[in-house]
Amino acid sequence: MAIQKLVLETFEDDSYELIAIHSSLPSYRLAFLLNKTLGISLFRKKKDIHFKYKDGIANFPIYQYEDHLQYNTYALVANKFRSMVETDIPSLNRSKNSSNHTSSQSVSTITPSNKAVSVGLFAAQKDAYTTKYLIPELKHVDYFLKITVESSTFLSKPKVSKILDISQVITAYTIDYSTLKSKNNLILE
Repeated sequence: MAIQKLVLETFEDDSYELIAIHSSLPSYRLAFLLNKTLGISLFRKKKDIHFKYKDGIANFPIYQYEDHLQYNTYALVANKFRSMVETDIPSLNRSKNSSNHTSSQSVSTITPSNKAVSVGLFAAQKDAYTTKYLIPELKHVDYFLKITVESSTFLSKPKVSKILDISQVITAYTIDYSTLKSKNNLILE
């Protein structure tokens, strides 16, 4: 009796170039400058990339352009998402029973749950920020430009040198995406 053997082959990864960009510009401004410098037309997609974390949701804006002549797709995505988190700071009480406050400091009152609430000049809540990363192992990178290519003749070095000509870009360089642990986060469809 013949034995049949089924082989499940993995599909090939998309071939793409990944360029890391360091810049303090907002994403819309960087997209405009990349459009002007590289001669492309990046536009913001209607839906951002959403990632759920245990303490919230991070939304990474994505700008995309499809070059139908050279069969390339450009995608600019932010690596950092900063969100505000409210934290409580205990207020300073001189005495829970004192009702006379002669100083010009803020007045604190006690709520039924025995927590002090500030009602004066300085509030009892302070805003704190948390930062989430699309690629956590590259926290210092601000943006990624992912260029999905159909041909093997694409060269990213001329694109990187044009990006470096933008005065607001601190630095830009290519990254070998196969070494990244969280490269699945770069699946942008």
